[in-house]
Amino acid sequence: MNLENLLVVQGGGPTPVLNATLSSILKEASQHRKIGRIFGAKSGVAGIARGEIISLYNLPYAELDQLRMTPGAALGSSRSKPSPTHLDLIVQHLRRLSVRHLLLIGGNGTMRGAEVIGQFCRDAGYDIQVMGIPKTVDNDIAVTDRCPGYASAARYVAQSTRDLGMDIHSLPQPVSIFETMGRDVGWLAAASAAAKLDVDDAPHLVYLPEQPFDTEEFLSDLDRIVARLGWAVVVVSEGLRNASGNLVYETLDPSQVDALKRPLPGGVGQFLAGIVANRLKIRCRTEKPGLLGRSSMLHVSLRDLEDAELVGRAGVRALLAGHSQEMVALRPLEAVGDTGYDLVPLSAVAGKDRPVPAAWLSSTATSVNGAFLEYIRPLIGDLLVYHSHFKPSLEPFGVS
Repeated sequence: MNLENLLVVQGGGPTPVLNATLSSILKEASQHRKIGRIFGAKSGVAGIARGEIISLYNLPYAELDQLRMTPGAALGSSRSKPSPTHLDLIVQHLRRLSVRHLLLIGGNGTMRGAEVIGQFCRDAGYDIQVMGIPKTVDNDIAVTDRCPGYASAARYVAQSTRDLGMDIHSLPQPVSIFETMGRDVGWLAAASAAAKLDVDDAPHLVYLPEQPFDTEEFLSDLDRIVARLGWAVVVVSEGLRNASGNLVYETLDPSQVDALKRPLPGGVGQFLAGIVANRLKIRCRTEKPGLLGRSSMLHVSLRDLEDAELVGRAGVRALLAGHSQEMVALRPLEAVGDTGYDLVPLSAVAGKDRPVPAAWLSSTATSVNGAFLEYIRPLIGDLLVYHSHFKPSLEPFGVS
């Protein structure tokens, strides 16, 4: 039997369940005699080009179980587009190690990288099977119903919004703006709506990149809510855009860019807080958990953990069945079928975003409707429900 070596790559931003996918890949691969050595690339696709490849073969199951519940990217990750020079080096290292199966776990950029690497290898005459495994807290990969990593980060946002509301209501600030991650889409900010049980509960206002942001409307709505309740919690996505399609806030510091030369997102919450203070003359603070929202293991969704392991196993099995240049796409929870996933061409995924569907958006204060809540609630699971604030007595107590 000719053994076929496997290489695993982690790309893009980490999630709480990214290593659960890696763990499931290693467990599944170890059960198939056809697979020979198992390798991992350090620091994403860039690590392959540099030859930074380590052995992951025959790791103890106890270590894999610990890896399963570890946040971050155990192999290290990167945000880099492979250049022609890098692609030449990648093929050289794949040949040297006799890698015939390549699994890339990541988001939109990683799926595009998987497509490019697969095509380059074919053009170079090197026979290799390439499979994409979805991962991103942004939930913006096309075709798949949901992306492993999203449900856990969404659970963090929803629970934190409820917690924040309890705090602000206790000692009115009176306004707190909660800024979530989401450079281009508002899936995470939208998840905050799941925290709301009553009309007066947080969040009171939610803003997504999918809907143009109007500063005057925002101030008017906020002023009205504070006048009625005395406090308010606002949730905004870091990628908010105005009617012209421009970011509401973007850093101009040239040192604050990522590996793809994009300005680092974030800061819109603080920017809007300044406008609220100046225009409405009321106190306004901001909360920006940032990376904490994608690294909290205490907020991991059980559904998310199951999805992360499912796509890992499915990727290995797909490669062994002869599939290539495809991605594992999760089916909707209510879909009929015994696998829970489909295999879709990388060409249908790479370079494509998936915003919150227009049918799930609304003109209400939270920006999403019941259809979105029906989608998100089974993914994030039950949130903690708290005691409501005491109401004033209807009859004042006298002193006897």
